[in-house]
This record gives sequence, structure tokens and C-alpha cells, in this order.
Amino acid sequence: MNKARVEAFTDAIVAIVMTIMALEIKAPEGSSAASLWHEAFYFLAFIISFIVIASSWYHHHYFFSKAKWISKRAFWANTLWLLLMAFFPVATGWVSEHLNDRAPEYFYFFVYVAWAIAYYLLNYVLVRDNPDASFRMSASLSRFSHWAIDLSLSVIGIVLIWFLPISGMVIVIIQSLTWAVMTPADSDHVA
Repeated sequence: MNKARVEAFTDAIVAIVMTIMALEIKAPEGSSAASLWHEAFYFLAFIISFIVIASSWYHHHYFFSKAKWISKRAFWANTLWLLLMAFFPVATGWVSEHLNDRAPEYFYFFVYVAWAIAYYLLNYVLVRDNPDASFRMSASLSRFSHWAIDLSLSVIGIVLIWFLPISGMVIVIIQSLTWAVMTPADSDHVA
């Protein structure tokens, strides 16, 4: 499969998802600071979702720049990842209106977890399809660290949301920060 076409398709879907989230930001109904504060939860949920998507796109760009070949299964793993990403605008909108309710928090959290699993699947397929030693080494180190952290935080999140619903968003923030900080050493040197 032509790698450039898959990357272009991915970039388009990521841009559309982020645009839909941005379009959901509502202008305050009044002219006071209190009117702006009324939309604060959406801004918070939007920022979290934006950081999640942006940091994963950064890693996606890294893995695709290292990959020499995109197989049919890599295409479909990428498509699954994008499909699950498309749920972020709905999850973001719902959780922003009901930040302290279990169902929206669980929905947002499960969208995030399913999407992260799809991303790990995509990385696994790319590494398997591209046996270059340097790619495999940097990918496996990065993937294992993130996997261990994400798995631990996901289990904690599933339990904590029941008792303190907003903890789901807090866990996603922590996971997003690990993705933003824990990048492969050579990730800022790819073309």
C-alpha cells in the first residue's frame, strides 16, 4: 500500500475530528465572565481531547516515517484507530455537559481506552511488518513503557470513575502527558 496515501488519509481524518470538536465550542450566551465560565467544562474536555489526539498524531507520524511498508492489515488497523477517534467529538461534548456523572465519564474513558488499544494494535502491526532493527528497538521500548503505564492507569480509572466520576478525565490527562513526554529519542529527527 502506498504509505503517502495512508498518511494523507489519516491526516485528513485527524483534521476533521479536531475541527468537529472545535466547532462544538459554543459562544457564551452573555457578555460577562460568568457566561464564559459556563462553557469552561467544554473548554477543558476539548483541550484534553485535543492533546490526546495531537500527541498520538505525533507518535503516528514517527511510526509511519520509520515504516517502509504499509500492509493491508496495517491499513485496517489504522482505519480502526481513526474510526474510534471519530467518537471523540461526541464523547467530548457529552462529558463536558455532565462532568460529574458516571455514564458520560465511562463513555469518554472507554472511547479513549478502545482508541488506545487500536493504536497499540497499529504499532504492533507496523513493527511486525517492518523488521528493521532500529525501528523495532525504539518502537518496542516506547510501546512497552506506554503500555504498562496505560494499562495501570486504565484499570485504576475504571474503578475510580465509579466513586469519583471526574477521575476519568484526570486519568486521561495523565495518560496524555505521558504520551506527550515519553517519545522515542529520535522522534524529533524524522522527516
